[in-house]
Amino acid sequence: MSLKILSITVLLFMGSLVSSAASLEKRWRGLVIEVCCYFAKPYTDQPIVECIKQKPTGDCYSDNFAVKEESGNWQCIKSDSLWMKQQIQQGKVSCSEEPVY
Repeated sequence: MSLKILSITVLLFMGSLVSSAASLEKRWRGLVIEVCCYFAKPYTDQPIVECIKQKPTGDCYSDNFAVKEESGNWQCIKSDSLWMKQQIQQGKVSCSEEPVY
């Protein structure tokens, strides 16, 4: 019994650390859920069709970029990424700034 509870607790904890693509998509379909990019990459090799600059708010300390790729997948890009800064400066990507709740 206690092993089952421990397994469920570990799964819930692990799930709360990772911002999945499904979670990001649900947020933009009108559902109110917490989305936070805890882990981010320096770039993506896919074209970006949507970008949101996260700001630290509440329990989320992330200030990374949440980007939607042309494939429909969401990725997290580091806020200090030189690649991302170049994409924005060259006008290839435009990001809205929205707080994460």
